[in-house]
Amino acid sequence: MRSFLICLAAALAASLVAACGDDSGGGPDAGGSEIDVVYDETYDPSACALTSCSGGKILTACTCVDPPRTEEVFATNRVGCSELVTEGPARTFEEDYCDEAGAGGPPDLGCFMPGMYRPLGTPMTGGVTLFGVVDVFGNGGDADAILVQVFAEGEDGALGAMVGEATASIADPCHTTEQELRDGMPIGERALGYYAIPGVPTETPLIVKTSGNPDFWRDLYTYNFQIVNEGVLTSPPAAEECISTPPGARFRYKARTLSRSDYSSIPRTAGLPDGVRAGSGAVAGEVHDCQNVRLEYALVATSPTPRSFVYFNDNPDNPLPEPGRIEGTSMLSLYAALDLEPGPVDVAAVGSVGGQVVSLGWYRATVFENSVTVVALRGLRPQQTGE
Repeated sequence: MRSFLICLAAALAASLVAACGDDSGGGPDAGGSEIDVVYDETYDPSACALTSCSGGKILTACTCVDPPRTEEVFATNRVGCSELVTEGPARTFEEDYCDEAGAGGPPDLGCFMPGMYRPLGTPMTGGVTLFGVVDVFGNGGDADAILVQVFAEGEDGALGAMVGEATASIADPCHTTEQELRDGMPIGERALGYYAIPGVPTETPLIVKTSGNPDFWRDLYTYNFQIVNEGVLTSPPAAEECISTPPGARFRYKARTLSRSDYSSIPRTAGLPDGVRAGSGAVAGEVHDCQNVRLEYALVATSPTPRSFVYFNDNPDNPLPEPGRIEGTSMLSLYAALDLEPGPVDVAAVGSVGGQVVSLGWYRATVFENSVTVVALRGLRPQQTGE
């Protein structure tokens, strides 16, 4: 079924691309001409501080983004699980947001097309229990005593009211372990604490915050998180499931945390010898298509502009910044905007599909001091389409 949707979306993109151009004007290129961005007409340009771009950049969704490379080899494509080379177990969609059906292919952009926008569902009465473990991005020890908090998303990406919280513990029987790597080499195992938060609303824009001992961890604020009703588990837990698994309506979610050492080392690797300045913050994330599959060769930008912007390498076991990479995201689809003043931030991405410059999504979030704001673009959300 998913393969059929991919083919359908690709065919529709080819047939509609001339009719669905951006009527906001795009941005002037180096020669002063206009570059239209297909599918970016859903955002309101009147809410943007930017009205034009310079240096050949393209104006889209309140940001100035580099134009995609025109060579076919740099066309935006889905990342196949078989392409993620790893020393560990085989990669899966559930863990890695990769395409299990094949090795790449054109992105599914169906949810960007008028008449095919995602509908907004009705929140489930009483909400659901959000549960899972807290994973560690990159380096770091046991993810223990990490506070997981869920907030409603406020106006223009502001932090809204808290809807629930829990502290992840490695003493819980449902905790898990994973191999800990350093510089790509295994150095042992680390434990990932388990948490469960009842009463979390579905079909609602949410922000997930993780925090821990500031001597070891930095706060992460994850945006663009929504529990869709069709993904909720309602059957009783199977006999082989962990004893702490919630018995009622529930949604499994792997929260993430970032070590203080990586918060310092990643910016230095990316070309900021003094790191992210005290009081500033960062934005990082991935670009996915409408089926939530990672995209390679997506071009990302933020507004305001950070002191340093970087894409990451292709190694899922040792993701590191790749300074000088200008062709867009790698197969990991990771980007980072480093050293931004606290406050509102717009994130947007474009790519090259069928010879056209297309929008790959946008989101408005908030940068918090001494923290990382995580924004993964996953197609258009219902609240972004006005339907």
